[in-house]
Formats: sequence, C-alpha cells, structure tokens
Amino acid sequence: MTQTPQDQQPSDPLAVLLAPLGPAAAERLTSGLAQLGRRETVTEFLVELEGVSAKVVREAVSALPDLERRVGLELVVPWLDLAIALALSSGATAIRYLRESPLLLGLLPTESRLPVLRAAQDMAEQDANVALEMVRNAPELLRVVPAADLGAWGGLGEELARVDYVVAVEFLRQSPAVVGLLPWESLRAWVRFGMGLLTQNSLGKPDYLATLEFFRRSPAILGDIEGAPLRAATIDLGALLTTGSPQQAVAWMAEAPRLLRAIPDASWRRRVVQYGGLVAERDAEAALAYFRRVPEVLNLLGEGADLLARFDDWFKGAMEVMGYSVEGVRAYFAMETRKALASLEQALNGVALRQVARHLKLFAQALCGTDVALQALPGSVGSEAGPIRASVSADGRTILLPSIIRRAPTYEANLRLYTVMTAHEAGHLEYGTYRISLGRLADLMDVVRRRYGRALQAPMATLSDLFQLYPQPLLVRDLWTLVEDARVEHRLRSEYPGLGQDLAQLAKDAVTVRTLNHGLTVRELVADCLLLLTTTDPATVAIPEAVREIVMRLWAECQPIFRDDATAEEAVRLADRLYVQLEAMTSTAPAQAGQAESDAQTPTAGPQASESLTDQYRPLTNWSHRGMMDASLIADQPVNGSSSGSHDQAGNSGDLAAAGGAGDRPGRRREANVQGLEQGGRDGASEAQPNSLSERLLALEDARQAVHASDAPGERIWTYDEWDGQIQDYRTDWCRVIERVAVEHAMDFADEVLMRHGAAAVRTLRRSFERMKPPGLRTVRGASDGDSLDWDAVVRRRADLAAGAEPTDEVYVRREKRERDVAVAFLVDLSGSTSRQLEGEGRRVIDVEKEGLVLLCEALDALGDQYAVYGCSGQGRSRVDFLVFKEFDEAGRGRATARLGAASPLHQNRDGAAIRHAARKLLARSAKNKVLMLISDGRPLDDGYADEYSLEDTKIALREARTKGIHPFCITVDQAADAYVKRMYGDVHSLVVDDARELPERLPRVYQQLTRS
Repeated sequence: MTQTPQDQQPSDPLAVLLAPLGPAAAERLTSGLAQLGRRETVTEFLVELEGVSAKVVREAVSALPDLERRVGLELVVPWLDLAIALALSSGATAIRYLRESPLLLGLLPTESRLPVLRAAQDMAEQDANVALEMVRNAPELLRVVPAADLGAWGGLGEELARVDYVVAVEFLRQSPAVVGLLPWESLRAWVRFGMGLLTQNSLGKPDYLATLEFFRRSPAILGDIEGAPLRAATIDLGALLTTGSPQQAVAWMAEAPRLLRAIPDASWRRRVVQYGGLVAERDAEAALAYFRRVPEVLNLLGEGADLLARFDDWFKGAMEVMGYSVEGVRAYFAMETRKALASLEQALNGVALRQVARHLKLFAQALCGTDVALQALPGSVGSEAGPIRASVSADGRTILLPSIIRRAPTYEANLRLYTVMTAHEAGHLEYGTYRISLGRLADLMDVVRRRYGRALQAPMATLSDLFQLYPQPLLVRDLWTLVEDARVEHRLRSEYPGLGQDLAQLAKDAVTVRTLNHGLTVRELVADCLLLLTTTDPATVAIPEAVREIVMRLWAECQPIFRDDATAEEAVRLADRLYVQLEAMTSTAPAQAGQAESDAQTPTAGPQASESLTDQYRPLTNWSHRGMMDASLIADQPVNGSSSGSHDQAGNSGDLAAAGGAGDRPGRRREANVQGLEQGGRDGASEAQPNSLSERLLALEDARQAVHASDAPGERIWTYDEWDGQIQDYRTDWCRVIERVAVEHAMDFADEVLMRHGAAAVRTLRRSFERMKPPGLRTVRGASDGDSLDWDAVVRRRADLAAGAEPTDEVYVRREKRERDVAVAFLVDLSGSTSRQLEGEGRRVIDVEKEGLVLLCEALDALGDQYAVYGCSGQGRSRVDFLVFKEFDEAGRGRATARLGAASPLHQNRDGAAIRHAARKLLARSAKNKVLMLISDGRPLDDGYADEYSLEDTKIALREARTKGIHPFCITVDQAADAYVKRMYGDVHSLVVDDARELPERLPRVYQQLTRS
C-alpha cells in the first residue's frame, strides 16, 4: 500500500540528495559510505555543494554511481572537495569536472589518483579551468613520468596560471607529449622558452599568442629531432635565444630539425649545438647564422682524424671577430666576409681547385701549346654518386675539374691527382681525341650498319651516332674509352716520363674491378680485366681462368694502340674489332660449372659465360683518375689528307677551338656533369651567380668576376664585394651591378646645348683641346740608336777617347712619335637628388651635369682621347644600375649625347659598387694614363648604405682603383661636401663647385689639368 507524505518518516539529508538515483542505488551508496566511515563527511560536502549550486550538486549525485564503478568510494571525499573548490569559482567548470572525472580517475594508476586530486585542489585556488585541465591531462602525463613528479608538474601549471590561465591550460595540454620526448628535467626549460616569446601588443598589454603557438607546435617539431638529449639541447638553446631575440628563437625552433638532419653524425650534432650555445650567449642572430651554415661547412671540411681541430680553428676565427664586432661575427657565420671564406678555405681537407688553378692552367697549356681554361664542375662537392670525373667542355677550350679533391690523406697526393686529371684531359686535346674526322669513319659506319641490319639513316653527326648502331652501345663506348685512354696515357708517358710514376701509382690506388658478389656477365668481367691491363703492369694482373683466353686474345689485339704514332681514329676502329671478337666469343662459349678463381684483385664469383646480344651491359664506373669522355662531342671534321688523330702527323697541334666542334648540331648531347656551362659576355664565360657556400668558396677567381646571366634583355650583371668599416672586412659578392645601354632621346639635346653656348665659344673650346695634342714627332738626342748621328755627342766621344775616359755609345738622334695615351671614364650620379631645381632658373642639377658632359664630349672628339660616359644609381645592394651613355670603343659623340639627353634622375646612389665597375672597365683599356671622374651632387646614400658605412666603402673603392693605377677625381655640386669629399678623395683628388651653373664651364678645364702630359 502506498504511503502518503503525511505517513513518511523524516529522512536524513544524504537520503534526500541521493533519492534521484533510485532506492537501490541510493541504498548501495549509503551502505558503502557507511562502511568506509565517510557517510557524514559526504553528507556535509553535498549539503555544502548544494548551498553553492543546486545544478552542481545534482551533477555530483548523478556522477557518484560512475565514480563507484570506475574508482570506488575511497576517494569520494577529496573528489567532492575539489568539486566544491571548482564550483566556488565556476559552476560550469565544476559540472564538466564531475562529468569527466570518474573516467579520468579510472585511467590513472591507483596510487596516483589521490596525488592528482590534491594537486588539482591546490591549483583550483588559482584558476578552476587550469585545475580541470590538470585532471584531464594527468592520465597521459603519468604514462611517461612517475607520480612523484606530479607535484613539480602541477607547480609549473600554478606558476603559469598566475600569469595567464590560457597559457597554463595550453601547457597542461601539451606537456604530456613534450615529456614523452624530453627528459623530465628539461620541462622547465621548455616552459622558459615559451614564456620568452611573450610580446607586448599595441595597447601595452602582454600578448601570449607566440607562446601558445610554441606550446602547440613544439611537440611535433621535437618529434622530428632524433634523440632526447639532442631535443633537450635544442630547447635549452632556444630558451637562451629568447633572452636576446624571440624572433631568432622561433626561427631556430622551426629550422632545427632540418639543420640537424643535415649533419649525419650524432656526436657532431650534439657538438654543433653545444658550440652554438657559446655564440647564443653573446648574440642570437649570430647563433642562427652559425646553425644555418654549419652543415655546409662540415660537408666542405670533409672527414679525417683532424676534423675537430680544423672545425675548432674555423670556429675560433669567429670568436676572435666577436671580440670586436657583433655585426662582424654575424657576417662571418653567414659566410659573407672575406675573412670567413679565407678561414674556411684554410680548414679544408684536401685541395681546392681555386688554390692550384693557376699552376694547373700553366701545366695544361704547356702540354697543349694552346691557351686552355679551367672550370670547376658543378655539383662536385658533397656528391653521393661517387667520385667526380674530369671532362672537357663542348667547345674543347676548357678542362672541367672537380671543385675540390680530398681522396688522399695528404695535400701532395691530392695535388698529384689534380695534375694527372689535368694531364689526361690535356692529352685528349693534344693528341686528337676530339679532332677525329668522321668522314674517315664512313666506311666503318657502313660496315656496322650492314652487320647489324640497321636501316639507312641520316649522315653520322657525332661519334655517338656510330655507337648507337651497335646492339650494346654502352659496351662499345667502354671499349673505345679504354683503348683511347690507354693510347693517350701511353703518349703522355712517352713524351713526359715524369708523369709515368704518378700515372702508375694513381692507377694502382684508384682502379679496382667491380665485385662479383651480385654476378657479372662475361662482357662486364672482360671489360674489367682490360681496364686493369691498360692501367697497371700487365704482369701483375691475375685474370680469372673463366675468361683468360678471351681476355688475352683481346689484349693481343690492343697492342698496336701502344705506338707513338697511333691515332684517335685507330682507337675507334680497334674498339669495333674488340666488340666483334668479344661478341663472337661470348655468345658461343660453353657454360661454366664452377666459379672463377679468386685472387686479391678479383673476388670469387661465377660469370655468365653464354650471353645474348640483348643482355643488359653495366658500364664501367671505376676509373676515377681518368676523365669522362663524351662521344657526342666528337663531331665531323674536314678531311685534309692527313691523319686527324695526331698533331705531329698533321704538322701542327691543331685548332683547339674546333675540338668537339659539333656546336649546335642535332643530336649533340652533353654529359650530366657538364650541363649548365655556357659561354657569354665580353669578359668571359660564367654560370649564374653561385648561391651555395661551396660554390662561392671554391669558385675560380675568373669565374666569380665574370658577367652573369640576366632575365632582362640587354642587361649584364656583375657581383662585387663591399667594404664594411664596422667589421673591418669585405662582404663578398654583396652587390649586383646591372649594366645596360641608356635609352636615346628623340630631340637633339647636344645641338641645343651648343646653340646656347654659341658657336664661337664652342670653337674656342675645341681649339683649346686640340692644342693639348702633342707634336707628331719629337727629337731625342744622345740615343744609343737612331736615324742619324748626333755630332755634338760624336765630338764628346772623341774627346773622351783622347782623354782615356770610358766613351759612350749614345751618339745618335732618334725621332719618336708622340701620342696622348689617356683613357678616362666619366661616372655621373643619377640619384633622385639631382632633380633639385637651381635657384632663379628652371634647370635641375642633372641638366647642368648633362650640359657639361656634352661640351666635354665635343672637346674630346677634337682631342682624340679614349673616353666613356656612364651613369649610376642604386636600389639596394641587389640592384645597382649602371647606364652606358658611351663606351670607349664607340666612335663619335652623336648617340652618346642623344642618350645623355634622355637621362633623368633615378633612385639613390651606391657609389662603391659603381666605382668598382667603372674601374673594371678602365683597367681593360690599354692606356698609360687612366682617369676616373665622378660627377656627383651629394654623399652616397642607398638602402643599408649610409653615413659611415657608405663613406668608408666609397673610400676603399677609390683606394682600390688607385692601387691599380687609376687616378680618381670627384667633382661635386654639393655646397656642404667639403668634409666628406675630402675624406674620401683627399684634397688633391676632388673639387667642390659651389654653383652648379658653373659646372659646364669648369668641367673641361678640370679635364685639361688632370690629363696634361
């Protein structure tokens, strides 16, 4: 029977609170709490919680059965205590805690549950959300750290909660993943790193966005770094960097995985980071520059027992620079200065081509009797594809060598290898390898075509076309390379006995047969044996019995190539005979049951004795001391009745310019390591400006100074160093000077200028310059030889004889032709400041500059001196515009003055780079007196080029010009120029024109004074 409310007995508060769970659940919980002695405490906490929030207490009651099932009721008191603390701060947070905590606590080890609740209780006093986040992330954290460390983790969270609760929450979310990657003791450094990224927003309030991003992203970044110790060192370094530059610290963290992966050795990774910490203590930017360059530096330094000592020497050089200039050490580690490059070059393991290029070039020219250039092979540093082999350029004028050789342990041995490589390639040029007349091989081509049933094709354009007719073109190419190299090497040993010992030693060290462990075909094994026979003493070569008969028959066939009169054409025909015989013997040989005899030079294995013409042949790759010959460079040469293979048979050394003269014919191919070399520009061949450290360091001087390619038509680009007075060093390849011919004006600007000055004044100017011409002949008396006797000198000679004195032989009169030997370059400042209007008239500064130059051009045409007119302006160091108004070799003033008429103010002025480029052009002139006149309206100024920096660089550029025999002179129309102009040029090398309008009149007079004989 159902009781009415009046019939119910008064209940205790716990029963009322648990009533929504149903009688059974309420009874079970009440009994369980009573057994644990916690019934009264739980009742008290629930009532207190009800006083805070009815919603929260209902959520707590609803969660009690789940808590009992997952965890038990032993922790119900601290569980409710934390709920009360959270509810006092945020009811919503308390509700989320009550819903999630049973599951979260159930995931924890039993012994860790109470510490987690206590730590969260302490944290709830700071922030409820942070306390909840701690509970949420505790299970993941305790998978990787012991419970004893939980307090330290919570303590860090509390510290961050005092700063900003969002930061603390993110720390608690991400730290479990971080602790799985870092040693526990590095967690505080990780936090310090993140907090070091704090910035101020526009309102002066703390901005934690960078800190939050760091906490979120760093686990993934750290996971990309190998080894916990290295990760810890990465974090420690980043935390140190934040004290100097948060931006550099962020960049370090983002780039660290890539930079450290580029260092293959684990011990070197740790050492690199350790050294980086020494730099970071002084300057964050320098430290990042160090890390960005150090993988490439280690690659260049190579290996060896002394690698650490050489690295230390390079690093100590930076520390010395840091002692007097932080900016200098930044540039040092960025490898932007001459000192840095010189220090690294000194530490290199091996021999760099640029160190010995002059010696090798003279050596090659002595062998060839013709001018031969050297060029570094692209990609020849740090290659993983095996040793880089020398070769010859497409035009036959350039020998291509590795940028650096470090195969031997000593400098002398590496230099010897360079010498032998150079000798090999010079020998190919000298002894006609690339001067074969394909017309003489037409009969061979017909035979090969008929032999293999090839259809009639286009005429043979290169030797490679002939080889493509064979079933195995790689095999015949190898056979040709073997015998042609052997022929050239024999000639070198015969004519230059001193090379013989080096050739023999290098062949012994460098040439080894391929391993047989993976199986070789008979043809491949025979090619290896022939390689040994042609490079070492044949008596020392152990030939496997399986192929002995084949090898010896082919070796006997090769003997005619070892004659001093053997030609390159004979080598091609010999390769064909070897191919035919090898084809015949290997296609019918019986199968070998056993394995070939093993010896020191040929590992044990059994070659395939019977082969098909379609079997794939693997070409030889193990002759690193010999160059790589390219049959596609051997193109048709005219038949002149003499053997084309030997220079002495033809009666001369041949034309190296014609070597490989296939030019642009169809079918012409270059080998992979020769691609990218192009000829261009009046000043020589060049690649694009090198970007990598190895290319910059190892580039030959002539290549670094050469003209570079430009995307814009009509432009040529040079790079120049720039002096940095603050670091007392040159910044290498710092400025790009872009040269182009100036546009022409439609109006005749020169006629207007001459009309304004009047015909009489112009005639007077021309006559004054014409008077500067020396007389056609001058008489020189007392010469040792001449056209007639100097009778006064003859009389004196007779008197000396009579007096017993030593007589002189200088008794002739000689008439010498006198000519002015002057070359002058005018460099006009076209900066934006030249647009300044002159007082009292509508003309600008640039207008009077142009007017003065037009008058001077008129006068110089009458005088006949070599002269050029250039203009310069700057748009940062990557674009220094250099406009050509008139070149030295350009006749007349017509087009020059038309271009001057179109000149207008441009941007800024970077004088140092423009002066260096103008000096370069002057040095190319064959004149006794060389003058550089700079016409300016103010001090140098450009982006990153101002004040002391610009003045010092300009001063050094002028000093460079003077040391090379150029006389610089500055004319400026800046009334305040006295101080800085005299500092750069000196009192006798400059002129300040107070009134710009005087410039047209004074410019010719200054020129007369400067060039007076």
